[in-house]
Amino acid sequence: MQKKVEQISGQLVHCICQWEGIEAIVLGEAAEIKTLDPYFNINLDVYHRGNLLPANDRKERFKNPAAFEAYPVYPMDRFLVKKLPVRIRYLDTARFDLLLKRIDDRLWAFRESGTDIFYRIENGQVLFQKSDWLQNTRERLSHLSDHFWNLIRDVTRMSVEYYLNDIDAAVFRNDNLFYLLSAEGFIRSLCSFLFALNRRFEPMGRMLYEKVMSLPKLPDEFNGRFESFIRPDNELPPERKREIAELLAKSIIPMA
Repeated sequence: MQKKVEQISGQLVHCICQWEGIEAIVLGEAAEIKTLDPYFNINLDVYHRGNLLPANDRKERFKNPAAFEAYPVYPMDRFLVKKLPVRIRYLDTARFDLLLKRIDDRLWAFRESGTDIFYRIENGQVLFQKSDWLQNTRERLSHLSDHFWNLIRDVTRMSVEYYLNDIDAAVFRNDNLFYLLSAEGFIRSLCSFLFALNRRFEPMGRMLYEKVMSLPKLPDEFNGRFESFIRPDNELPPERKREIAELLAKSIIPMA
């Protein structure tokens, strides 16, 4: 970890861990990128029990940092420390306990929450933990049932076919906006299928390309087709990209 990032993270953790109900604090992978990279940020996931401090109180505890913004629906603070971007997400441990219970009871629905929240808790660097909650949760995530992975795989395979039909319709109607929306859904569903096939959680969008291309199980000729589909190229109009999407969709059928 870069020295400046380590220093700022340590100061934030020292402040946050003193709040009531804080169970664990995890640092995300975006903090490992070079600070001049536009994808860099000091991203902390703070797991807490019970009520969270109000936004104004959090701002005061952080000593009124520059450009402070608080998002109320999915609690998150964004601000600058020594000109470096900080993003802190607050997650109630009860939410994870409920999700894992629903998975055990086979009541969890994919896209009810996605799997990136599991990715962060599994792969983040632990900076603070008050109890064994984080360790136990990681242990449970490492032993999810076949049903969980098969459910995601089956649902996302059907979504790939659904969005492929939408791409066909958009190309036929020459609807550029619907084409872009359908292409985004197609790529997201295709990646979700491949992560489930490999029994891995999905990273955040900024890391999706790198991680999906490095998965051990991929269809034949996947890398070239995937790159061709997502790459802006005037020589590959939507009609040609529709053909590539069809090849990608057909390539996962034997793996389903």
